[in-house]
Amino acid sequence: MRNRTLRNVFVCMSVLGAMAIGAIAAVAPEPSANGHGTLLVTNGSNGNSVRRQFSFSARQAADGTVSGNAILNNPGFTGNESTQQYMLQIDISCMKIIGNVAFFGGTTKRTNEAGLVDAVFFSVEDNGEPGRNSDRISSAFFYDNDPNTTGDPALCQGNQIGDFPMTEIEAGNIIVNP
Repeated sequence: MRNRTLRNVFVCMSVLGAMAIGAIAAVAPEPSANGHGTLLVTNGSNGNSVRRQFSFSARQAADGTVSGNAILNNPGFTGNESTQQYMLQIDISCMKIIGNVAFFGGTTKRTNEAGLVDAVFFSVEDNGEPGRNSDRISSAFFYDNDPNTTGDPALCQGNQIGDFPMTEIEAGNIIVNP
């Protein structure tokens, strides 16, 4: 009887231990990055300071695939195709995190500048709370200026710290979770 009780206790402890490990694995955060904010840029047409606004969110699934999006509004740039402020929406499909820096690659989903529709890349840096005057973001960089070629967003996996110059955000917050 005592052996059966010990065996039952051992089986119960084993099952509870396996359930605890499964629960910990289930809540372990996946790599992700998100943020929003503004930074001051110079308007190319009149030299005034204007607020460039951005927001982004990306998450890496357990199978390694990345999904997310980004939006950029830049009143300091109207481009060649429009008199409206520059607007860009990106479908993010690549993310590489090194410490507190995240690199992204994606495809242009929507823009008002027909010449900028290639793969697009950018990076962010999370320097703690609050993000204002501390966190940083780069400009958006396109694969090339050739409409006959299309870059691969997965090229973001080759990025290293220092590849993209970054600027401190004036307002907002960036969060990078490795």
